[in-house]
Amino acid sequence: MINPEEIRKGLEQLEPNIPWAHYFNFGDGIETVLPEEEKFYKKAVGLGKLGNLLLDVVPLNCRRGSIKDLRLLDLASAEGVHSIKMAQSGANVLGIEGRQLYVERAKFAAQVLGVENVSFQQGDVRTVDPSAVGTFEFVLFSGILHHLGQDDFEGMLKTLANLTEDTLFIYTHVSTPESIERFRLTGPVKTQNGYQGYVFREHKDNASQEEKYRKVRASLDNTFSFWATEKSLIDILVAVGFKVISKLIVPHLFGWDEASYRPLFIARR
Repeated sequence: MINPEEIRKGLEQLEPNIPWAHYFNFGDGIETVLPEEEKFYKKAVGLGKLGNLLLDVVPLNCRRGSIKDLRLLDLASAEGVHSIKMAQSGANVLGIEGRQLYVERAKFAAQVLGVENVSFQQGDVRTVDPSAVGTFEFVLFSGILHHLGQDDFEGMLKTLANLTEDTLFIYTHVSTPESIERFRLTGPVKTQNGYQGYVFREHKDNASQEEKYRKVRASLDNTFSFWATEKSLIDILVAVGFKVISKLIVPHLFGWDEASYRPLFIARR
């Protein structure tokens, strides 16, 4: 067991000036995000709720019918709250994350919580090779698709299909009249094969690579991201080989208005 003083020292070595995206309570009053940090706390706690939702949804939407011994890949795993929750329920989890800081934080959280059936590695989700990491019964692709560029959209969906043996879970933002207005999206634009969407600015034009890396809730390097329309996202999921695509209405994390542009999709091979 790691004692509270060791936990505090460990957190001090993980760039505490950069806010955590995931909320962990390590006991003895040690939290990765504090309630008074309202801007970050609300988002971090909300992401944890998605992890709780997965505990209910995953067994009902995979052939295994159980989280126990499920081989699960968490792409863009960030600081690991979803990976760790699934591992605590018996899944064997690999998390792949682009930011090395997040990888180190996720490894630390797993160590503090005593979770051994989860591992984390640094890697760009856009270039994950199934021949290197294998394929998985369940692939979690949460909160990342709408941070990728227009030119990455089609290749990313093909990669997801190649990684997924059974079930793919996607949480993303899509372009709707409401999201176009609220997030000042520009477009419409189309990908090479005609999938339609709108463009969101992730970084300023002259942002350095260091600035992009430290802006932890934005894209890893692309200045603009592509928000597909819901129809285009469904169309490409079918095109890359998923036979059944479901939209999760209940349970959902957001109010009805936000759910319209923040959908949860379950795609089955």
